[in-house]
Amino acid sequence: MLTTDDQTAAATPVADPDPYAVLRLGMRVGDELLSAGMSANDVVLFILKITQAYGLEGVHVDVTYTAISASYQPDASRPPVTAIRIVRPADVDYTRVRRLLRLVRQVERGLPLPEASAALVRIRSAPHPYPRWVALLGNAGVGPAVSLLFTTNWKILVLSFASGLVVDLMLAWFDRRRVPPFFRQLVAAGVITLVAAGITHAGRQGVAFFVGLDPTLIVVGGIVMLLAGVMMVGAVQDAIDQFYVTASARVLEVFLRTGGIVAGIVGGLALAQYLGVPLSISAEPFDPSPPGARFAAAGLLAIMYAISVYADVVTILLSAAMALVGWAAFTEAVRLDVATVPANTIAALIPAMLTALIVRRTQVPGFGLITAAVLPLVPGLAIYRGLLQLVGTEPGSGDPSAAGSTLLLALGVAVGIGAGASLGTYLGRPIAATVRRITFRSRRRAA
Repeated sequence: MLTTDDQTAAATPVADPDPYAVLRLGMRVGDELLSAGMSANDVVLFILKITQAYGLEGVHVDVTYTAISASYQPDASRPPVTAIRIVRPADVDYTRVRRLLRLVRQVERGLPLPEASAALVRIRSAPHPYPRWVALLGNAGVGPAVSLLFTTNWKILVLSFASGLVVDLMLAWFDRRRVPPFFRQLVAAGVITLVAAGITHAGRQGVAFFVGLDPTLIVVGGIVMLLAGVMMVGAVQDAIDQFYVTASARVLEVFLRTGGIVAGIVGGLALAQYLGVPLSISAEPFDPSPPGARFAAAGLLAIMYAISVYADVVTILLSAAMALVGWAAFTEAVRLDVATVPANTIAALIPAMLTALIVRRTQVPGFGLITAAVLPLVPGLAIYRGLLQLVGTEPGSGDPSAAGSTLLLALGVAVGIGAGASLGTYLGRPIAATVRRITFRSRRRAA
């Protein structure tokens, strides 16, 4: 609902604003949304909503992952107005994204351009909704949530959280010093491997807490935290939406990050061997946890992710709900003997449709809810297994053939999830528009 100030602004007529100022406002909003992880197609749609609200028709917007350009030609006798903005990575803040979506909604209702520009400055300069250490704890909680999918051993969960927290603090330190992602991934994967080696050594030395613990799941929880599975899904979604340059850039970044993880695992195993604390981690599949624990893990994974990106309470709760819906769809599809890739596609499609129905009223970041919903589905474990099969846990034990099959399956799952998310959003939008029209007519009759 609009406030009194918003209603006053909506009643104010918009007088032919400067086209360059309109393009600049749209691209600044688009910059924030693209940096937060929104798909290129949705970024373009939101920029066009802003430009159309101020009377600019026929605007051409191009997104290339690191830059946004927009061009508008008032008429055939005048030169076009073109603006370009470089996209710079920033901390993902879903609370800020939600405020930006509200701002776009107010612009569509008639908010004057100067007031919209001032509101954008306030939104961008506002602090995060809670301290950074809370977000660090949320990101560290991703590891034990992943481990909970495969074990209920509380020691494994505690150690996964502790190692994830150490790695997260280290990554934050690297980020402040602008260390390239490849080297961040390399060092983080190496540290996780060495932590697992230390746990194995302590168990062999008879330390009671560590006796009998399999460090494999600790490595899995940490590595999945580093794997860019969600980024791969986003790349697939951009490719489906025909933003090939953005999709190619994201795929290349995935390969670089994954290459850093491979180098870190190999280096960690070699260093552990040199230090006399050899580590044996398994590339074989794990037995799943009981169904109740896996549902809890899916919800917890979404909650931890939402906290790590500074989401507000409403977004956190909706993220958990969408993750549970997606996991329930996946579980039911598996029960009906649906193949792996179609099962993941269905599990991504249903939450995406539901998100399209609720996002308009709540102004929550829809892409954030979809990301949280597919997090338990992303093929992080399959990528991990494929990497271990490729490099081997011991010298000369690599199996490229098995690794190729595993990684190909992981790619198929990523494509399926991306396709399901895109199709669900595509199908959900006209349904949401129809529901809104029916609701609006009912209110008019009641009035």
